[in-house]
Amino acid sequence: MKPTITKNETKTGLKCYTDLYMRPITFIILAAVTWQVSPAIAAAPDVTFTKDVAPLLYAKCVTCHRPGEVAPMALLTYEDVRPWAREIREKVVLRQMPPWFADPRHGAFANDPSLTADQIATIVKWVDAGAPRGDASDMPKPPQFTEGWQLGEPDLIIELPEVEIPATGPDYFPTPTIPLNISEDHWIRAVEIRPGNRQVAHHSVLFSTPSGPLTGANGLLNVLAVWAVGTPPTVYPEGMGRWLRKGQTLRTNLHYHPNGTPHVDRTRVGFYFGKGELKKEVVAALAGTFNLSIPPREPNYEMRAAYIVDQDINMVSLFPHMHLRGKDMSMTATYPDGRQETLLNVPDYKFDWQLFYYPKTQLSLPKGTRIDLVAHYDNSAANKRNPDPNKTVIFGEGTDSEMMFGMFEFTAARGVSPITLTVRDRIDSLLASFPPGTAYFIDLPRPQQTIPSGLYLPKSGEGAWYMPGLGIINVSALNDVKWNGNAFQFSTMIRLGTGPGPFQITGEITAEGSIHGSLKALSPTSRVPFDEFSGKRN
Repeated sequence: MKPTITKNETKTGLKCYTDLYMRPITFIILAAVTWQVSPAIAAAPDVTFTKDVAPLLYAKCVTCHRPGEVAPMALLTYEDVRPWAREIREKVVLRQMPPWFADPRHGAFANDPSLTADQIATIVKWVDAGAPRGDASDMPKPPQFTEGWQLGEPDLIIELPEVEIPATGPDYFPTPTIPLNISEDHWIRAVEIRPGNRQVAHHSVLFSTPSGPLTGANGLLNVLAVWAVGTPPTVYPEGMGRWLRKGQTLRTNLHYHPNGTPHVDRTRVGFYFGKGELKKEVVAALAGTFNLSIPPREPNYEMRAAYIVDQDINMVSLFPHMHLRGKDMSMTATYPDGRQETLLNVPDYKFDWQLFYYPKTQLSLPKGTRIDLVAHYDNSAANKRNPDPNKTVIFGEGTDSEMMFGMFEFTAARGVSPITLTVRDRIDSLLASFPPGTAYFIDLPRPQQTIPSGLYLPKSGEGAWYMPGLGIINVSALNDVKWNGNAFQFSTMIRLGTGPGPFQITGEITAEGSIHGSLKALSPTSRVPFDEFSGKRN
């Protein structure tokens, strides 16, 4: 007989905990009877809870595993921990707990909670010895936590309007705005978002503008803070932060899962003001695409995105984001000298955990660095979290839809604030990151405006078409590329506006480096965004 996992827990993301820890009740009873420490072991155990295990739990686990927090059980005392000892052993051996998903071969991160091999061996040895308590005098003092606000009392608290979440229906996305009643500008060193009802809250995002696109033409993202299961409060490095302006109004994106019972939530946001002069302004940028179309039953669908570093920067954080079909995502930097480095690789993405990754040492990226994102999706029946493997999945805010984004927070290497560039400047910088003679600047004719784009078309290897839209640069891979002298042919999805294609492109390159081509739809339902194009070698 298995205990019931409530719908509330499943909907709020707590399923990641209950799946990991819940077990048959009969086993708990047997454990209580049979896990009696023998006198021989109790006399002089090699590893004990008080001396060896409690310090590990206090350092790595109890931030969440304590009363009032997101984990379903506390791990503060021996009495708390012992019934779960075997499950703890299993999950740390499998490295499923503490939750962390970055490939250790690529990068080191300051917020990595992973246990070392020796720490895992300590827990294994303790459990295999019968989970001895140990001498009470060895027990460390439990860590002290602030009740309520995890960072202490904020300098400014904003309370959002009360939200009523219906018992049934689709995911609910209210977007209340927040007027800031401050008499002067402040820079903030930290932000903490606290939902009032975690039974139905999935995420809360705070934007620094009241309306308009989330990403400006300069590629900078207006996200100020994020809360989701597994996401701690935002704390910027010493001397760094964001601005709150006098008279400013903020916007939110709240996400709730109806769970069969009506609920009410009132989310609060706490701001912590910085002291003295702001040394470095932190900004955010986004790479990804809005033009997702994942075929039914596709087990390994690939999507790409790119971000061009258009000034010398120091990276503060990296944040990958997909939904239930997301499998993996990597972020790879190609430096101006051609050297490549994987900044972050998440080989087993978990939607239940929305984690920022903070580089342990300063990650400096010079102007002209290109960051390529590659993500894969499992829309097959083998994906047990897939809501419907027979459905074509498109972009959407709901969890049954999909997203493909990588967010970066960074500061300018020189000066206090990053500069802002136009879309054309960003495309120029992007094309300069490719080998000479392989990239072309193309102005795409559109009804209302001409859109600058970049085509990377090498004689061999993989190419791509880079097209800006809604502040990001969409990447369309080139397929079945064929050359006949200077004449070329390929197919691509062209992620521009509505409807990705597919399309067939034919054209030629002149001796002077000009490029000319035409486009034909390969599907009767595809709308041709333009008939012909021309450009020049960058």
